[in-house]
Amino acid sequence: MHGLIDSHCHVDFPQFDASRDEVLRACHQNGMSAILVPGVTLAQWPRLSEVIHAYPDVTHYPRLLPAYGLHPCFMADHAAESTAGLMARLDAQLAEEAGCVVAVGEIGLDSFHSTADLKQQVTLFEAQLRIAGSHGLPVIIHSRKTQDLVLKSVRKQRFSFGGILHAFSGSLQQAQQAVDLGFKIGFGGAATYERASRLRGMLKALPREAIVFETDAPDIPPSFARDRPNSPFNLFRIVEILAQVRQESVADLLEYSSKNLIGVLNLAD
Repeated sequence: MHGLIDSHCHVDFPQFDASRDEVLRACHQNGMSAILVPGVTLAQWPRLSEVIHAYPDVTHYPRLLPAYGLHPCFMADHAAESTAGLMARLDAQLAEEAGCVVAVGEIGLDSFHSTADLKQQVTLFEAQLRIAGSHGLPVIIHSRKTQDLVLKSVRKQRFSFGGILHAFSGSLQQAQQAVDLGFKIGFGGAATYERASRLRGMLKALPREAIVFETDAPDIPPSFARDRPNSPFNLFRIVEILAQVRQESVADLLEYSSKNLIGVLNLAD
């Protein structure tokens, strides 16, 4: 697998219904080889699976890589079932998609708006870490204002399959701790803003072995497209900007970021 890989894109979301085929073709024609598509709720998984399997032709489209998980920002949706029930459903989904699914995610912790349900978030997150471990899969982690708690849970569960800390917003020290635990750090549109000095400083400081790139489309639009929904096609320009930040060539960033993803997701090169 060669070419640019978007390590986090919700291309199954309804925002892409009118343009999905066109966008995916354009991404492939410009050299994007794969897109990781994470799950967020139980109700969304069937649609995710449908979109993934609607694009098997990797001669015209990027390879779509599914992950299934329960996002911490949708706790109200998850409350319809017990944690045990949700884990049984996740376990069954991973078994059904074995050979296709590449990770468990998007999972994690989020206290950006409130800490009211943080205890329940931790319970769900740690349960999903255990399921991922039982399947030998890496995880895609969402973390806002909770980086230390996320790392604590990973250590507590002795989770050893690594993964990606997507749209990372913690400190360089926290990023380095995550890398030591087998994780890659996801950078995307947020780092294209000149005012994002702390994030850009971390991008420059981390070793190339730690870095992957993402859009999180349709969210987190980059500086050059801030007034419209994000698209995986924007990743080409995002990488050009971040290459300037790291003072490296675009070709080098493409090569090692894709190599990092192939390694952490156990993909066939």
